[in-house]
Amino acid sequence: MNPVTSFSGLASGLDTASIVDSLVKIEQIPIRRLQRKQDDLGSISSRLGTLKTRMTALGDKARALSDAAGVMTSTATSSSAAVTATAAGGASLGTYGIEVSTLATAERTYSDAFSDSATAGLFGTGTLDIQVGAAAAVSVTVTAADTLTTVVDKINSSGADVTAGIVYDGTNYRLQVSGNKTGAANAVTFTETGTTLGLDNPANEKVAASDAIFSVDGIAMTRATNSFSDAIPGVTLDLVGTTTVGTPATVTVSRDAGAFADKLQEFVDAYNTTTNGINVEFAFLGSTKTGASLSGDSMLRRVQSELSSNVSSPVAGVTGNFTMLAQMGVNLTRTGSLTMDRQAVIDAVNSDGASVSALFLGDPTAGVTGFMDRLTATTDQYADPTTGQLTTRISNITKQVTGIDDDIANMQRRIDKYAEGLRAKFTAMEMLISSLNSQGQQLLSIFGTGQQGG
Repeated sequence: MNPVTSFSGLASGLDTASIVDSLVKIEQIPIRRLQRKQDDLGSISSRLGTLKTRMTALGDKARALSDAAGVMTSTATSSSAAVTATAAGGASLGTYGIEVSTLATAERTYSDAFSDSATAGLFGTGTLDIQVGAAAAVSVTVTAADTLTTVVDKINSSGADVTAGIVYDGTNYRLQVSGNKTGAANAVTFTETGTTLGLDNPANEKVAASDAIFSVDGIAMTRATNSFSDAIPGVTLDLVGTTTVGTPATVTVSRDAGAFADKLQEFVDAYNTTTNGINVEFAFLGSTKTGASLSGDSMLRRVQSELSSNVSSPVAGVTGNFTMLAQMGVNLTRTGSLTMDRQAVIDAVNSDGASVSALFLGDPTAGVTGFMDRLTATTDQYADPTTGQLTTRISNITKQVTGIDDDIANMQRRIDKYAEGLRAKFTAMEMLISSLNSQGQQLLSIFGTGQQGG
C-alpha cells in the first residue's frame, strides 16, 4: 500500500511541499538506479583489482624461478676459517682446494713524529701531492697556520682516494694516511715540496698496497681484493686469513634442493591464492544473480582455464625425467589448487637437477620456453600494468562510473529545474487562491453590510 499524503496548505489547504517532494522522488528513480549500477561496478572493479594484484604476485613468484639463480640454487661450505664461500644459483658444483699465501692489503703510511697535534708550523709550508695508482695526483697546500689536525682535514676533503688520521704513541703524534682500496695497482705515492712531514720517506711506509696471492687446486692466482667471484664461476670467495702451506681450505659447492623447494612452495601458495579467489567469485550465492556478480564471468573463466592448463601440461621441447610439474611432486587438485610434496621436489633436484632446470628454464638457444616463462606470459597477459586485460577492463569500468556521474549530474540539474518549476506553479496557485479568498471576503463584507442597512 502506498503511503497517504497529508495536505495542509495555507490558502488551498494542500501540503504543496509534500506534493513537490513526492513528485521529485518519482523523477529521481532513474538516478537511484544509476547509483546502484555505480555501486555494482565499483564492487566488480575492486574484486578485479584484487585478482590483478594476485596475478601480479603469482608472476613475481614465477619470475623468481625463471633464471638459473632461482632454479639452480647452490650452497657453499669451507673447511677453514681463512676462507668463506657463498654460492649463487648456477654455480659450478664440486670441491675445490683454496690455499691463501697473502691477503690483499691497502697502503698505510705514517709521517715523522711530532710533539703536538695542535701546534702550527712544526713541518714547514708548501704542497703535499698524493697520487693513488695511475690516477692524477691531488695537491694539498700546507701553510704556516696548519697543524697535524688541520692537515688531516685537508687531506680528507681533497678528493684523493685515501683516508687520513692521527696516531698517538703516548709521547709523539704521527699523521697516518691509508689507501681506500687494496691491491698493488692502488699504491699511494707522496711528493712533498717544502714540507717536512716525512710521508715521502720510504721507511715510513708501514704496509704496502699488495694483491691477494692464492691458488685454486694448485692453480696460482692473484686478485686486487680479498673478495671476488670470478675464480670459481658463481662462487664468491672471501679471503679472511692465510692457510698453512700444503693444507688448503676445502670449499664444497653443492646443489641446495631445500632452497629451491622453498621458492617453489611460495609459487604454489601464490597460485592457490589466485585460483581460490576465482573460485569464491564462482560460488553459488542463491537463485538471484546480482548486478555485482562475477559468477560465470568469461574473463575469469579464461584465467582459470589458462592457469590450469599451464600447470598441468608438459613443456613442449623439454626432454628428460621431468617434463611437467606432476612428475616432481606438484599436482593439480579437483578444486583447481596445487599441492606440493616437498620431499619429492627435493628428491627430483638431487636425482636430476639438469632435468629440473630444463623444465623450469627451457633452452633459449633451441627456442624452448621453460615452464615459468610460459606461466609469466599468462600472468602478464592479464595483469600487465599497461596492456593487461584486467588493467584494461578496470580502466573501462572507471570510465563507465565517470560517465554515470555525468549522467546523474545532468539528471539532477533537470530535476532541480523541474522542482523549481513546480514550486513556482504551486506558489502562483496559492497566491491566486489567496487573492480569490480575499476578494470573496470583501464581497461578503459588502453584501452583508447592505442587508443589515435595509
